[in-house]
Amino acid sequence: MKDLHSTPFPSRHTSQCDSCIFQQHSLRSPDFSQTLVGGQKGYQTYRDLPWDLQKIHQPAIKIRHLEPWKIALIVIGTAVAAAVTIGLLVYFLAYDQKLFYYSGNIKITNIRYNNELSRQSSGRFRDLSERVERLIDKTFYNSILRKKYIRSRLIRVSPDADGVMAEALLTFWFSSTDSREALRERVERILRRGLKKYTGPLRINVKSSTISSKYVTSLLKVVLAL
Repeated sequence: MKDLHSTPFPSRHTSQCDSCIFQQHSLRSPDFSQTLVGGQKGYQTYRDLPWDLQKIHQPAIKIRHLEPWKIALIVIGTAVAAAVTIGLLVYFLAYDQKLFYYSGNIKITNIRYNNELSRQSSGRFRDLSERVERLIDKTFYNSILRKKYIRSRLIRVSPDADGVMAEALLTFWFSSTDSREALRERVERILRRGLKKYTGPLRINVKSSTISSKYVTSLLKVVLAL
């Protein structure tokens, strides 16, 4: 019987084969250029790599944060712009109004004209203007036009056969689509009603007191010149 332990088994690998295996399985850096291109084939090759070789370094993305004061400035600016836009829309759509001017002529019979009344800086003119303007203000503040009435101003005092004619400029806010003439008639009715109720020191001829819009342009020139 042969000694099995002493019989050498033929080796499957020669020194030359060992060298081939060493050359084929030597450690080398993987070629990532093939893993990043080539579609599915490149992706599969990338999946077959060890996990520690699958790390791809990407540049860090810097996130810029705005400072608090810049954010607050942007928010405030946006809010102001929105408020102005809404305000203009509301004004032009719902409150499209313009100034209406009328000339109020009030005849006063217990005052005689003199040179003092021709100067607006004189004490007598200022005293008469205070009385007339207070009368007109009270008349329209207690009327249906109280929200439309703005103010009145005595412009001039001229001589009349029975006394003087006090001419005042009346200012109102009315819709731009309203009829100036229809509003003039309403203003005149209200003024005459107020003059009838007046019980002050001035004696007023109500029938001779009128409201006109014919000479408003010339009156405005007088006011601007003061």
